[in-house]
Amino acid sequence: MSESLRRVVVTAPGKLVIAGEYVVLDGAEALVAAVDRRLRVVGSARAGDGSAGPRGGSPDAGGLPPEALLARRHAESALGEVAMDLSVDAHALAQDGKKLGLGSSSAASAAAAGAVVAWRGGDPAAERRRILGWALAGHRAIAPEGSGVDVAAATLGGFVRLCRDRVEEAAPLAWPRGVEVEVVWTGTPARTSELVRRVKALETEAPARYRARMDALREAAADLIDALSRGDAPAVAASADAHGRAMGALGEAAGAPIVTDALAGLAALARACGGGAKPSGAGGGDVALAFFTRPEDAARFRARCTEAGLTLLSLTLGAEGVRAEER
Repeated sequence: MSESLRRVVVTAPGKLVIAGEYVVLDGAEALVAAVDRRLRVVGSARAGDGSAGPRGGSPDAGGLPPEALLARRHAESALGEVAMDLSVDAHALAQDGKKLGLGSSSAASAAAAGAVVAWRGGDPAAERRRILGWALAGHRAIAPEGSGVDVAAATLGGFVRLCRDRVEEAAPLAWPRGVEVEVVWTGTPARTSELVRRVKALETEAPARYRARMDALREAAADLIDALSRGDAPAVAASADAHGRAMGALGEAAGAPIVTDALAGLAALARACGGGAKPSGAGGGDVALAFFTRPEDAARFRARCTEAGLTLLSLTLGAEGVRAEER
């Protein structure tokens, strides 16, 4: 193929945090799932020596965010520079023009590093662990306070359990039979950085109160991960409900709207239908996850959501990680 006609297409999945929000920043374990909405990166040969190369900015606008630019550079440091322009399409990670909180910058980082692998003739799917290292390095340079869970999901795919200090050692989890998850969009994007800032302020201003709320949340997250890893379907819904309540208590202590009225209403609706629900991610909006062990309960919940005008998202959890696509 002529160099001027070269083209690679690499995609990476979005993510949903299943358990461990906030406490993962405090050293606890988290569980994250890749979802089947995928960010797409297209690499093509540069027009000529005068090409400006890849642009920074929002992945929704076609340019690479700074994390992804750095992930690409780390990949090129290992594999060699490539004369490739990248464009990014993250529209699948949005709803009605609003971001869903599915981790677009992390998916862009994984896909950008994967595009370097593909351009060099490699298979991104076979190099996911190396790509994870490059994508993490890019993200940590821009947001060193981040947990890395979304980067791990975008790169490795599936269901991944991990600790912040050992993201590179992230391990897969097999999703248990008999557990159904419904994903509900609140209609309001959240500002994760502001919520985390308020929680960190609580740690400084009222350390004993902070520790009590974080210990309760740590225990709830561990219970949910344990129930899922043991395949204890009946315990999952109750553990998810307890996790959501603990997130709400942390938010109340910090003066942060982690569990908004909309999220609290969703949790009450899930309980009324025989399940349990919690925010996915920092809260404050974005999406919630409702867990059920009986299909009829999940069906009743979906019907009640439709009656209430709530948006159910058609998402499959456990999607494949970063990969090359047909050109």
